[in-house]
Amino acid sequence: MVVPCVAAAPTSEGALAKVGPELRALYEAYRAAHQSGRSLVLPDHTIRIVGDRVIIDAVASESVAELKLSLVALGMQEAVTAGRICSGQLPIAQIPAMAALSSLRFAWAARSMTHGRTSKGVR
Repeated sequence: MVVPCVAAAPTSEGALAKVGPELRALYEAYRAAHQSGRSLVLPDHTIRIVGDRVIIDAVASESVAELKLSLVALGMQEAVTAGRICSGQLPIAQIPAMAALSSLRFAWAARSMTHGRTSKGVR
């Protein structure tokens, strides 16, 4: 398995301004885990992770086709588009590179949702 390149210094919030706070927190946790040799501890357990990838939704600033090509070049797998949104599995290590794309308007992590019933009103 190839170990992804991870920035040695923390990224500034300005550099990651086009990604949601959950992706910024995930990247920082990933970077810290990689540097310490420990396992990644997810800062938010509703974020959907597949191996070393996070499932994201990204909005194109202009062409969704250009955004998709750029994200695939960063290692995105299972990339699909709908309207101006491109979704897929992006390597966590590539979050800063994604944030720097001119073709990206904004990105956020896809979240797992559970639909449970509460006991309120149930007899």
